[in-house]
Amino acid sequence: MKVFRSKTPCLPARQGLYKRWQKTLPARGILIAGGFLYGAPMAIGATGGPDVTSGLGATLVWLGLALIVILAGCEGFANAVEHVGERWGLSHAAAGSLLAAVGTALPETMIPVLALVIGSEAHGEAIGIGAILGAPFMLTTLAFFLLGLTLVLLWRRGRREHPNFEVSLAAVRYDLTFFLGVMALVTAVSLLRLPLLHYLAGAVLLGAYAVYVKRTLAHAVMDGEEYTEHFYLERLFRVGPRGWAIAFQLLAGFGLIVLGAHLFIERIIELSVMLGIPVLVLSLIITPIATELPEKYNAITWTIRRKDSLAFGNISGAMVFQATIPMTIGLWFTRWDLGTTEVLNLLFAFASTALVLATVARKGRLPATILLAGGLLYLAYLVRVFFLSNAQGG
Repeated sequence: MKVFRSKTPCLPARQGLYKRWQKTLPARGILIAGGFLYGAPMAIGATGGPDVTSGLGATLVWLGLALIVILAGCEGFANAVEHVGERWGLSHAAAGSLLAAVGTALPETMIPVLALVIGSEAHGEAIGIGAILGAPFMLTTLAFFLLGLTLVLLWRRGRREHPNFEVSLAAVRYDLTFFLGVMALVTAVSLLRLPLLHYLAGAVLLGAYAVYVKRTLAHAVMDGEEYTEHFYLERLFRVGPRGWAIAFQLLAGFGLIVLGAHLFIERIIELSVMLGIPVLVLSLIITPIATELPEKYNAITWTIRRKDSLAFGNISGAMVFQATIPMTIGLWFTRWDLGTTEVLNLLFAFASTALVLATVARKGRLPATILLAGGLLYLAYLVRVFFLSNAQGG
């Protein structure tokens, strides 16, 4: 029987669970942020400032707490994913594109489902379609930008030898090409506006994702790929990374992500009502920023740890998932009558991805600088949406 030995120095017996928990990386951030969120309202009130225990102030505090829950869940989930990948002998590309991507993409997939089920017919459908379209757009623009910026900053600070991602180019080309094909199909069906095609396209998308999963599992392991040597439950409870413990941490992390996303979305909607933000802006811009936090956070932390295939695979795998499963929900269970702004959303996601794929094909590498272009596309679309919402409001 294999014996798991802790690679973390043993703590004295007199130190309790809380002391051991404090030693973990996510705990430090949670304690700092939690202390700030707890103390800030009382400090403001003591100085005669506005009452932040109700109204706008309370909403902002809850947003911060929800963010902490999401990030704590991301840390635990990502750590468990690495141990699953190691036990199953998966490449970083496969673990990132499937395990991490699907797990972190599920919370935002629930939003259109809940919007369609419990929302009013018009309002619920608008939020549902916006969430479905907003997820792949946010990943191919803002998430690309943040990922590229992270590597550029690491390179400028001397922590990387060059500003290129050390990834499996075959896996990158496969993910991006697959995504472009799927988005081309969705865009064509959206422009033709034939209900029968919606059902046929949805069936094709489901079958395509099954093929994607099979092909991704076959990605070869790159030289030098290593998974984490730390296991958070081992630090907390001195439980080695056995199968049941990994599964427990994986589910616990996922549960925190879902809980945090639910709280975040509730408060975002509450905030939008207070500030008079239109539904279009809420569904296409604001909600996806919150729901895509797990992918962005995991990708950035994995990049910092020089696990680029996990980082980029988390983003590209989530792109493929969001462009197939949630898109099928939209095509089958809504009228899917997209306007110009919604079609532009699809086209911008397509353009950003095509630019990255063309660069990889031409240069034979994935430079971080090309991902920065996603930020420009995001800003351009942001201007378009806010301009349209202001025009409608006027």
